[in-house]
Amino acid sequence: MTDENKTFQTPDTDLRGYSLRYFVSTDAENYVNGMLIAFTDADAESYIAQKLTELNQAEFEATGPASRLINGVIVEGEPRIPVLNTEAKLAILAARLRDASTQIQTLQDAVDLDIATDEEKSSLVAWKRYRVLLSRVDPETQPPEEWPQQPKT
Repeated sequence: MTDENKTFQTPDTDLRGYSLRYFVSTDAENYVNGMLIAFTDADAESYIAQKLTELNQAEFEATGPASRLINGVIVEGEPRIPVLNTEAKLAILAARLRDASTQIQTLQDAVDLDIATDEEKSSLVAWKRYRVLLSRVDPETQPPEEWPQQPKT
C-alpha cells in the first residue's frame, strides 16, 4: 500500500486522501512545547486559529526536546535546564537526607555490633558529615547543584 492510498478512519469521518498537516506550539523562549497533527481541515483551522506554527513532515519528525522555533525555522539548541521551585527542592533534600540516614543506620549497626571494618568506620563519619551539611542547606536560596555531594565511600 502506498502513502497515497492510505485511509484514515474515525467513527464518523472517512479521511481517504487527506494530507496530514503538522503543527507545533512554543513557549516564551521559543522552545517547542507541543506537537500536533491535523487529520482534518477542521483540525488544521483550529491549530491555525490558536497561532500554532505549521511545519513540513521532515521538520516535524526532526523536532526534539531541545528544539526552538527561531524566525520560522526549527533550530536545535541547548537542552533546557529545569527550574525547580522550593517545594521540589524540599522534596529532593528530604530524599537525600533519608538516603543518608539509611546509610548511616546500616554502618552504625556494624559499629555497634563491633563488626565494622576500618572502611565502614570511615564511611560512617563521611555519611554523618554529609547529613549534617545537608541539614544546613537553605533550599529557597541554594540550587541543588550547590548542595553537598554524597560521599564516594
